[in-house]
Amino acid sequence: MTSYAAFHQRSITDRDGFWAEQAQLIDWQSPYEKVCDYSNPPFAKWFAGGKTNLCHNAVDRHLKTRPDQNALIFVSTETEQEKVYSFRELHAEVQRMAAILQELGVKQGDRVLVYMPMIAEAAFAMLACARIGAIHSVVFGGFASVSWPAASTMPSRR
Repeated sequence: MTSYAAFHQRSITDRDGFWAEQAQLIDWQSPYEKVCDYSNPPFAKWFAGGKTNLCHNAVDRHLKTRPDQNALIFVSTETEQEKVYSFRELHAEVQRMAAILQELGVKQGDRVLVYMPMIAEAAFAMLACARIGAIHSVVFGGFASVSWPAASTMPSRR
């Protein structure tokens, strides 16, 4: 078993070899031609020419071998609720959210702003955007002021 320090050191001393090995751990729609194209410094293109989908790698590929295994555990300190989603359930929720976004006209290359509190649906929306190929940015919706214990003791800025 390799220590973390050795694992990290290899990523530095044999960058391309290390990341080529890591890339074998995910599914690729199109294989990459080069691990790191650094021909235009300071800009690097990782896995140049390759195509993959984060949503497929995070959700879909697990459906064959472990559909009922826990994939997402949502815990709310606001409502004192906990909800566990299996890969099968997560897949269904992401599919539903992707269908909603597509019904709204979202397509590959579009930009989507996800402005939601820390709820499971925020993860569904992010994964759905990745599934569609939409560029997404997440803005944390925050907590109510009563959720922050220090909020009641903070001085007013009036």
